[in-house]
Amino acid sequence: MLSKILSRDECAKCKLCCTFDSYDLWETPIIPVKLASRIMQDFEPDQKFIRKDDHFLLKMDKEPDADLYYCSLLDQEKGCIMGDDKPFDCRIWPFRIMALNGVRVITLSPVCPVVQTKPLADIQAVAKELAPEIFAYADETPSAVKPYLDGYPIMVVEENKYKSSLV
Repeated sequence: MLSKILSRDECAKCKLCCTFDSYDLWETPIIPVKLASRIMQDFEPDQKFIRKDDHFLLKMDKEPDADLYYCSLLDQEKGCIMGDDKPFDCRIWPFRIMALNGVRVITLSPVCPVVQTKPLADIQAVAKELAPEIFAYADETPSAVKPYLDGYPIMVVEENKYKSSLV
């Protein structure tokens, strides 16, 4: 999805998006029920999940002596064990779906060190290209939409689907 701005090699070397501290556990990827079953069947039979409304979150253990949690699907040598089948939130990172004043926006995570080296125009072009798919996912998975956080640059603002006309 993001190959126009991030290469597999760049992501594989970094893996920052697979690491969480207590502050950013909110970014843990949403796992729909069907994907949870597939993870246990095809990738990680011992995977544990945390139930949250109509979806799951991956259960990650806290590292001893550090405020770090690594994604339980991360192989430190090979990267994500799911490859191209990873959760949607992971496939679109460093983009995030957020709500700002009742409007959904696609934002850019300020912590991705690789994307910070890319031209902003290229990043915005990719965000606009992916916007229909991202907003469609948000329609299907409303819990994927997080409250807007200061410091997350807005790349795309969703157009109002229900424009009213003045008579």
